[in-house]
Amino acid sequence: MAATTETAPQPTYTNLGGRDRKAAFTNLGKVAGLVVLFVWCTFPFVWMVSTSFRGSQAGRDTNMFAGPFSTGSYERVFDEGFMWNLGNSIFVAATTTVVAIALASLAAYAIARLPIAYKLVILSGTLIATVFPPVSLVPPLTLIFNTLGWLGTYQAMIIPYVSLTLPLSIFILTTFFASIPGEMEEAAKVDGATPWQAFRKVIVPLAAPGVFAAAILVFVYAVNEYLIALSLVSQNPARTPATVAIATLSREGFADPIGEIAAACTMVSIPLIIAALIFQRRIVAGLTSGSVKG
Repeated sequence: MAATTETAPQPTYTNLGGRDRKAAFTNLGKVAGLVVLFVWCTFPFVWMVSTSFRGSQAGRDTNMFAGPFSTGSYERVFDEGFMWNLGNSIFVAATTTVVAIALASLAAYAIARLPIAYKLVILSGTLIATVFPPVSLVPPLTLIFNTLGWLGTYQAMIIPYVSLTLPLSIFILTTFFASIPGEMEEAAKVDGATPWQAFRKVIVPLAAPGVFAAAILVFVYAVNEYLIALSLVSQNPARTPATVAIATLSREGFADPIGEIAAACTMVSIPLIIAALIFQRRIVAGLTSGSVKG
């Protein structure tokens, strides 16, 4: 009996080289775009840090790598008591964040869970408060706080900041609470948890990305706010935040304190950058996840 020989199937050749080149060019374009975006975003900060070490020389020579470099600007900023102003900013921002997130969590949970009609309309209405320019709030706030004797106090900044950051915080947290299945709370209640315990021990931990995202946004806003602080607190140097202190740094003769301003801005920026890097995953998750159920 003759043996039969089987021929192996011939491979089909496709344009693999063209595909590989296309993929390589695509990846190269992505990397180049990321590099350009990174340089675009970090260049102002690098220039600011360079200016802080160059001092008044930065006003005469725009070459950011030209010396001499020194820490004199930082020393003068410390001598003017800027650390106290920075502490004021951190205290006001931290207090604003705690109060705003606590109130926003309760409001957002109610909107997400209670059988309320037109939830999207309510959320849209809360965001309307963000379109009012802060300058329009300064005259009435000045009159009110002057009557209460609160001008030049911490609460003159904290109360407006909480009011201005609540709408966005409520919107972000509502999207997260609405995306959490209601069965989670029902299971907690079956196990004997009260509604408050179910909210605090089940819902809030599951919505942690949204809570962190809202908290970071509120904190950054409170640290960077300038107009309200200048109008309501600048008359009391002991309560002046960092933003107002930077604008009122003392001059040396007729020269602008460019180095001191850059040094103070660097000192304010570094804690915010570190916080953003630490919580960047939670921030991204908080801004991109969740959905509102109508």
